[in-house]
Amino acid sequence: MDCDKYSEEISKIHKIVKKKYSNVLVIREEEIAKIRDEIHEKIGEIYKVTLDAVECYVREKLSLGKLTPLFLRDDIEEIMVIGKDLPVYIYDRKTGHQPTDLKLSEEEIEDIITRIANYNKRKIDEFHPLLDARLPDGSRVNATLPVVTPRGATITIRKFMIRPLTIADLINNGTLTPRAAAFLWLAVEGLKTKPANILMIGGTASGKTTTLNVLSYFIPENERIISIEDVQEINLMHDHWIPMETKPPEIGANEITMDELLKNALRMRPDRIIIGEVRGKEALTLFTAMNTGHEGCLATLHANSARESITRLKSHPMNVPTIMLPALDLIVAHRRVTEKGKTVRKIFEIVEISGREGDTILTNVLFSFDVKKNMLEEKILNGRLVQELSQITNLSIKEIDEEIFSREVILELLARKKPSPKEIHKMIQLYYKNPEELVEILERGVQ
Repeated sequence: MDCDKYSEEISKIHKIVKKKYSNVLVIREEEIAKIRDEIHEKIGEIYKVTLDAVECYVREKLSLGKLTPLFLRDDIEEIMVIGKDLPVYIYDRKTGHQPTDLKLSEEEIEDIITRIANYNKRKIDEFHPLLDARLPDGSRVNATLPVVTPRGATITIRKFMIRPLTIADLINNGTLTPRAAAFLWLAVEGLKTKPANILMIGGTASGKTTTLNVLSYFIPENERIISIEDVQEINLMHDHWIPMETKPPEIGANEITMDELLKNALRMRPDRIIIGEVRGKEALTLFTAMNTGHEGCLATLHANSARESITRLKSHPMNVPTIMLPALDLIVAHRRVTEKGKTVRKIFEIVEISGREGDTILTNVLFSFDVKKNMLEEKILNGRLVQELSQITNLSIKEIDEEIFSREVILELLARKKPSPKEIHKMIQLYYKNPEELVEILERGVQ
């Protein structure tokens, strides 16, 4: 549709409805049509504006504008506006970063940023030139103004996956083997006695949050979960789940930090705490909780290796004392690698904290990525975590290994069946009640 010919009508519509719709942001075609019809019904006949003009207004002033077609493409993972009159970049799921033919003017970029800020009730101006926000579907947005990015205002949109990846997806795409996935399942659930504290580490966009979300599906349905993030990315199926978000400082309103939310969450009697990204004072609060009986905590951290993550936790601004670190059970390390010209995410190591000698944290490598075999290989499983589970549950090491194998069989069947996230959730919960019934259902489903 050529909206240039409706410029006068668009200006008229904007003056009439801008107050009522100042915080509205629509991103889907059906939402655009709904708001268009709503506005036209209210003002079309009275102010003599056409339906097409109203649609142009909604697309230009209440949506992502020219970014909308890119946002609606399923093959695109991220959209990156790098400055005025410069190509908009995308991150394609198969080919990585790619420039597009689309270029936005400074006015178009700042209009989109203002729209996103208004929707999130956040302030962005020359005194507050950085914005972290989200779109109505949960997609994450970061925006900057020219005061900090001289080439022009920028926008980075990391799209929220409507269908989140599941444990079956991670097995099928080679991120995890069924054996490693079964072990992590056992660790998260803890045989109803000792759920593990697990840290997902890696660089930016290496798959940490995806694994965090996937492992959260293994939490039993009857447990109370509280998740804390800057912008919500975690998407669980559990009924007793309370997601929390930090709040940046605004004029007339105080900042609400991750550490404050974590301290508040600990007063809400959680069975599980999930933290989107540990990077500040909340790390000490989290490890204090782990050391005083809060088990089964899951979190992510930016670090390139298990040893680096331990160093970061001990250093400013996290300042976790060495004596507290053995409360962490497992570190799951992620990395982005290039395979046949494509960028893929791999779990390259699962490391166990095995103890402490003075100021040195001892570790065991349980699984390690074998480059030649292109798979995650088991190195040792009979480590501290399995031995502790054996002592607490009175099961032998052999019996625990048999339980891991049982779950491995389930996961192999799940990977072949490729169920939806909702089905995965139901099947995992059924396993805790009646594993034999689940095996029968899965075997029927893959025949």
